Amino acid sequence: PGSSGLRYYLNDCLVQNTYRTSDRRSSSLFTYMLSGLARVYTPEIREVLCVGMGIGIVPMDFARAGARVDVVEINAAILPVAEQYFDLDPTKLRITVGDGRHYLAVTTNRYDTIILDAFLGESVPSHLMSREALTVMKQRLRPDGTLVMNTFGDTTLGRDYFLVSLYRTLRVVFREVRVHAMGNGNVFFLAGDREGLSALRPPDLSVVPGGLVGQVRGTYDTLMNLEGRKGDVLTDDFNPGGVADVNDHH
Repeated sequence: PGSSGLRYYLNDCLVQNTYRTSDRRSSSLFTYMLSGLARVYTPEIREVLCVGMGIGIVPMDFARAGARVDVVEINAAILPVAEQYFDLDPTKLRITVGDGRHYLAVTTNRYDTIILDAFLGESVPSHLMSREALTVMKQRLRPDGTLVMNTFGDTTLGRDYFLVSLYRTLRVVFREVRVHAMGNGNVFFLAGDREGLSALRPPDLSVVPGGLVGQVRGTYDTLMNLEGRKGDVLTDDFNPGGVADVNDHH
């Protein structure tokens, strides 16, 4: 950590998360949106699956709140790093080292929410964003369960192909899809089969560091309408993975 008291986790020279060593909290928007959106939209959260651990901020948040948390992380090397520098307590989680798609295919567990946050640097895990993969995720959810997905991309018309395609793919699989984004690159998808899929409770902004409250509140309040835009249903056979959008964003 530097003089700011922030500790950074980088991958492919890109900052993946920031951590405030003073109060052991993340300073990254997405960590609050992933757990927060799940809590806002899900009736009860007892069992959670996190596909992609990062440095463990989101799964630890659920575990501290009393949920049973399964984590699938493909990169074993991050575990000791997260434990030493970012206060991960692996005894509070059930961690599987491996590919998320394989785990989903073999597990018989059912979850109240699945958090998909499996980016590695700029790499988009296209095999986790196909119609087939999302169908398996839906099968692993309880009837009122939710899927919350972190991604990023350009929401501008004409540069939004990947995001619109992901939205269309989710709409093929799930009854309801919500897209929360302020146009700053972070885009959060929430999907489920509950009729209407309206917010069940307001977000708890008291857990958010002061400097992030406005951005978090704005992201909750900003629902994007991607209907009618150009995109394709992503499948295992056709999945361009959003490379153009990712590159355009940077």
